[in-house]
Amino acid sequence: MALRLWLLAVLAIMILGTWGQPSHAQVGAAVAELNGTVRDASGGSVAKASVTLRNTETNRIYTSVSNENGLYVLASVPPGSYELTTEATGFAKSTQTGIVLTVGQTATIDVTLKVASGVEKVVVTTETPVIEPTKTEISHVVQTQQIESLPISGRLFTDFALLTPGVATSRTSLGTTFTDFETSQISFGGMRSFSNTVTVDGADFVSTISGVQRSTPPQESVQEFRVVNNSFGAEYGRAAGGIVNIVSKSGTNDLHGSLYEYFQNDATDARFMLQPAPLPHQLRQDQFGGTLSGPLKKDKTFFFMNYEGKRRAESPVYPPDLITNLDLINHTKAVLGLAPEGCFLGLSSCGATSAAYRGYLNSFLKTGDDDWGFARLDHQISANNHLGIRYNIEDTRSLGTLVGQTLDGGGIGVPSGGRNLYIRDQSLFGTLDTSIRPSLINSVLVQWARRHYNYPGMTGQPDFSLLNDLELGHNFGTDDRKYESRIQFSDSISWVKGSHVWKFGFDGNHVLSLDNFPGFTPVRLLIPPVGAGPIDCMANFAAFYNSTVGGPTLPPDVAAAAPGCALPAALHGVVVVYAGVPLPTDPNTCSTGCAPLVTKASGDTLDTSTWANAYQPSLFSHYSKEIDHGYWAGFFQDQWKITRRLTMNYGLRWEYESGLSNYVNMDYKGWQPRVGLAYSPDSKTVLRAGFGMFDDRYNLTFFFVPNTQKVVAGYLCGNHAPASVTAACQGAGIQAQVLPNIQSNLGQATQGYQLFATPNGAANIAASIISTGGYDAFTLPNGNVVMAGTCFTTGACGVGNGGMDHNARIPYAQQASAEIDRHIGKGFSMSLSYLFVGARKLVRGNNLNIPCPVGTTKSAAPTDPLPEWTPGLLDAAGGLSACAGTPTLGTGALAGLGPWFGGALGSGLQTISAGLIDYNNNIANATYHGLTVSGLQRIGRVFNLNANYTYSHTVDNGNFTTFVNLPVNQFDYQMERSNSNQDLRHRFVTNFTVDAPTTGWYRNFQLSSIITLQTGRPFTIFAGASTFNDLAGGATDRVGGAPFFSGATGSGACASVDRCQTVIPRNTYFGDPLRTWDLRLGRSFYLKEGKKLDLMMDAFNLLNRPNVDQVTPVYGSPVFCGGVIPKHYKDAATNAILGGTAACPAGPILIPGGSLAPNPIGGLTFIPASPNPSFGQPRTMLNPRQIQFAAKLTF
Repeated sequence: MALRLWLLAVLAIMILGTWGQPSHAQVGAAVAELNGTVRDASGGSVAKASVTLRNTETNRIYTSVSNENGLYVLASVPPGSYELTTEATGFAKSTQTGIVLTVGQTATIDVTLKVASGVEKVVVTTETPVIEPTKTEISHVVQTQQIESLPISGRLFTDFALLTPGVATSRTSLGTTFTDFETSQISFGGMRSFSNTVTVDGADFVSTISGVQRSTPPQESVQEFRVVNNSFGAEYGRAAGGIVNIVSKSGTNDLHGSLYEYFQNDATDARFMLQPAPLPHQLRQDQFGGTLSGPLKKDKTFFFMNYEGKRRAESPVYPPDLITNLDLINHTKAVLGLAPEGCFLGLSSCGATSAAYRGYLNSFLKTGDDDWGFARLDHQISANNHLGIRYNIEDTRSLGTLVGQTLDGGGIGVPSGGRNLYIRDQSLFGTLDTSIRPSLINSVLVQWARRHYNYPGMTGQPDFSLLNDLELGHNFGTDDRKYESRIQFSDSISWVKGSHVWKFGFDGNHVLSLDNFPGFTPVRLLIPPVGAGPIDCMANFAAFYNSTVGGPTLPPDVAAAAPGCALPAALHGVVVVYAGVPLPTDPNTCSTGCAPLVTKASGDTLDTSTWANAYQPSLFSHYSKEIDHGYWAGFFQDQWKITRRLTMNYGLRWEYESGLSNYVNMDYKGWQPRVGLAYSPDSKTVLRAGFGMFDDRYNLTFFFVPNTQKVVAGYLCGNHAPASVTAACQGAGIQAQVLPNIQSNLGQATQGYQLFATPNGAANIAASIISTGGYDAFTLPNGNVVMAGTCFTTGACGVGNGGMDHNARIPYAQQASAEIDRHIGKGFSMSLSYLFVGARKLVRGNNLNIPCPVGTTKSAAPTDPLPEWTPGLLDAAGGLSACAGTPTLGTGALAGLGPWFGGALGSGLQTISAGLIDYNNNIANATYHGLTVSGLQRIGRVFNLNANYTYSHTVDNGNFTTFVNLPVNQFDYQMERSNSNQDLRHRFVTNFTVDAPTTGWYRNFQLSSIITLQTGRPFTIFAGASTFNDLAGGATDRVGGAPFFSGATGSGACASVDRCQTVIPRNTYFGDPLRTWDLRLGRSFYLKEGKKLDLMMDAFNLLNRPNVDQVTPVYGSPVFCGGVIPKHYKDAATNAILGGTAACPAGPILIPGGSLAPNPIGGLTFIPASPNPSFGQPRTMLNPRQIQFAAKLTF
């Protein structure tokens, strides 16, 4: 409440401080510019001509005066319909009507005045030019007619953005759920989805925690928006990708309103290919609402209001492996005391028959209920002052989300891993537009915003990650809560001087963010889906658990499946275990005898009869972190009309992020120069070119995660360790170890970032947690998790830590563009453009605790006490460097397969920890090249066509900070460079609207359509087993062999550790092409008293093509079988696997000397008789044919 009062007080001060001053502008880029040259009949310039622009709906007036060259500029004008009047002494008044300006447009309309005679006024109808001769950016407008007329399922603005070239559905979240999962994410120029900026009327609408857009106004509140792809001006910021400028609707002098309803039902829909009968096939979606707008006082005060609701329920599309193995999965879970999938009661209250199991799945529904509200008030304070206030709110209640989605670990979510989403997102912001004189315009914006994002799990069951296959239980890769409050203040000035339009501005955002990440609670088990069936290893662990707790006789199918696990018997089906163990808030209270807060011994454990929670609700603060930070920017920009045909836009922007000094060194180098040129050799052609530097934002996800994942206390000697640990270090002769690249004022969780137990003890620890609901297994001292002063003697340290690279700079991109825009005939234009984006310093995840590979060495510090303390990737002083020598690769049946270098068991960095040090640094790079051809046809309101084709290629050396994206060889990041997750080679999109005449039998019909064709997206081929023996447990392990050697000196050898790759590169298998046709047929019925009824029918994917979204990427063998490498969906190699004709070479393969991991877990990797029969097959689908009916009453 205090923040709201503060906002209103600031607005009041602005009003009083500028009362009586002229006003035109609006903050940000939610405005248009109109310029032109006033000439006489002979072509000569007319100076000091009075130019007046009138909004025909509100009668709002904007004025300018032509300079000595006849140039006039109206620098900041809201989008809308206008009338332009020009007067000069000795000339007849000229009035031009029918002018429509769009958001971000730089329109040019020249005026020719006739000498005054008997005709005192000349009135002509003028269409706004199709091309913009002074615009230098590459951008496209989605206009009101497209928003109102095109068939869009869900009515989201992101779907409209996908109609523009260079924009695609983002795959940043492929393999992770750290980003907001309910938000449709888009990629501009091949960049990540959190590299974009979304504004509403100039206000920032991006969540700083997740990096993606907040709740935006509903579709009925949006007048239009501009999608800016490349080379945007200095007034735009915090985006290495693209910009979406949304302009909301405002009231007019006429009272208008509407009521609408959009309805979908499975009765008229086709089935998903992965949802055949008798699987449930339910879909109910109802979107409804109304608008009301008009004047409170004519020509003075206007209002607009919109309410919209959505109610949706649907059956999930389950992954095939869940349906096929449902009985075995639920029998296995029952052995572990866990309720079957889809039953959210305790195990004892759930049925245990096949019919009951299928009944739970069949009755499970994913629901989504949303309520939006938007209100806007515009008030003309005086003749030249304008105040605008907007309020936007969304309430979301979505149950069962994530089911059927790909989660971190690569598996598809099932009901036990579902989440319930509750969002309250609201924003109140105001703009005050002031013009000191017609050539000097000031704009101020103030915003208060608050977002509460609650995302609890539907169960707290242990997380079984069947890597790249299924994800059962409470998934670790999701925040439970994200709260954010924001105050934004922006001010900008536009100054027209001669042939220049100068702009200066400032933007400040103070943000308070809170993140709750319970992470690996209660426990995560990494289980590779290897063996005769996809859950054999899970069954193997259940058999071990049953013997440990003394359970009853195993169900026959579990007993039969358990021996099929191809892992070494000592592992009991589990490769690695991670646990988020709650500790006392102050790590210095822990000593070698420290116990977690939740233990059976203390009588405070999780309720294992229901597994309703993954952690005790009373420990919320132990998994939460708050950061008080800010974003600050200033810019200067000049639009210089050098000649009548040549315009140059140049500028400089500076940005700074505050409040993060405990995590990274403050980056004061946010200078971003930008320049663009537009040249018009004639009135129908524009040549454009631009280049600039564009800073992104820090992605805050892993500023929070290392601090919220509380852990068993483990310390690096000398790194803020308590006295007892320091004494143990000194007694053992261990020198003080520091991590200067992540250590800073206790801002990072370097006091013990517990991620896993030692591999050989993983099954024991998991069994203890599941049977007791407590973390007694982590009470120290402990044989599986060993503390300081003893771990070097056992070679089994189970603690780790992590954080952000303290020297990480803000990511940025270099962007360049060139475009030819040509007006051909009436209303038709074509453009050819090239876009380049080179992104640098993108964040990616790593593990610092990597030993030197076998055959390589690095000098150790003289005080290291024992030979086990061999250095690795991390130097004794805290730096990173490669090891010297030639690495020894694996030998055996297939020499050199896989990177498989490593030290002896227990080797690692020179610290007391041999665990995972999760290290996130900004060293990833991405490059995008795109060529686009676009066509635009306008024939009044009768026919409008937009079409574009884009050829592009995106490469990078890392996608995001998740286990699936960990590098294979962390000594050599560049060897990760390959096709990006965002890569999309060919994409064609066209949309059109047709309005029939108002007479005849076909009168008042409307037809509109969207057609999308694109090539398949890339996937990484995974082996499906832990062939690298690393801590990702098989999530990153790719198929290898001699064909993939890079940096090799010969077959089966690598020249050095930092030039060695022996597995297939990332993203080399391409999925199913997308082909979809959406169609709308509607008719308008004009009723009495100005009322109109529109009836519409939409068909999405009209031809019902089965568009595959994701394919199964697990090959099932560490080598390619049959000597053929699969390349794309349904190619000959993929079909051979499906047909069972691809035979694998005989195994097993010996892996001597360990692996990349600090703790090797096996000596042999087995080759199956044939690859995974599901490889390359669909596992998620896009929508089948769906029909939507709609009615809209307007008045």
